[in-house]
Amino acid sequence: MHRVIFSRIINAVAILLITSLSSFVLMHLAPGDPVAMYLSYDMSDAEPEAVERVREAMGLNRPLAVQYVLWLSRAVRGDLGYSLTTRRPVTTVILEVLPNSLLLMATSLALAVTIGIGLGIVTAVKQRSLLDYVVTAVVFIGYSVPSFYLALFLLYLLSFQLKLFPSGGMWSLRPTGDSPAVDLLRHLAMPVMSSTLVQLVVWVRFQRNSLLEVLHQDYLRTARAKGLSEWIVLFRHAWRNSLIPIVTQFGLSFSHLIGGSFIIETIFAWPGMGRLGIESIRFRDYPVSMGILLLSSVMILLGNLLADISYSLLDPRVSLEGKVPK
Repeated sequence: MHRVIFSRIINAVAILLITSLSSFVLMHLAPGDPVAMYLSYDMSDAEPEAVERVREAMGLNRPLAVQYVLWLSRAVRGDLGYSLTTRRPVTTVILEVLPNSLLLMATSLALAVTIGIGLGIVTAVKQRSLLDYVVTAVVFIGYSVPSFYLALFLLYLLSFQLKLFPSGGMWSLRPTGDSPAVDLLRHLAMPVMSSTLVQLVVWVRFQRNSLLEVLHQDYLRTARAKGLSEWIVLFRHAWRNSLIPIVTQFGLSFSHLIGGSFIIETIFAWPGMGRLGIESIRFRDYPVSMGILLLSSVMILLGNLLADISYSLLDPRVSLEGKVPK
């Protein structure tokens, strides 16, 4: 197992290099000039000499290959450089908003997994019941509705019409009489609902389909014939063997804990990684964009590695080498 894990880590490093290089090139080839964005806020009608000085200070006057090598050499040492717009360390900028994304995405992921797996199990066991038809219809609609439309609908209904929750932000700018914890929860409610509903349909679908496939296996009939209770048959034998697709989806969702949600955080003005990523792209802040991308890529690869290891723990027939024992 150690040899396979080591090879997976080597592959992950190669993938990170390819991803960072392609993203670095694409970001610099995109329309827009960070120097122009910088000067539009600090100066007007800047002279060419001033533009060149700013470009040299930002390190943008060097060839693209040299810029990438310099960025990579610093990133390996944990130095992600400085923001081109605020001139602050990228690590500091990211760490300021990272807890906000973790709070939002961890809460919504926990709710989505708990509710989604529960509904998936119930609808699989009660196949072709009224509850199964209702949940399946809701899941189908959830797949069809874009996440930004759902977020805007909740914003319009719960904030503008019913005035139950604040429309955006993380804290109230004016005193409301609520404690800081209650104020935070009121601002967190709609982003969590939006993110949970978006992820919920995925977990219900994966759990239902996976469990339905297992419930028709012959070994479950054998377990029932031995006199085991239906709860033991369901949770000890059927549910455990249906978890491999769930573990895969959890590994893919692992990166969202760090990367946040670009759409939901932007709509609700939540100060997280997703909103920071949108702002860095808008202002052509290459170091911040690359820092967010690098961190998200690491989390995706780490989630996939943890999912691969979990396969062999859940099902002894599955090995990391991809061989199934006879």
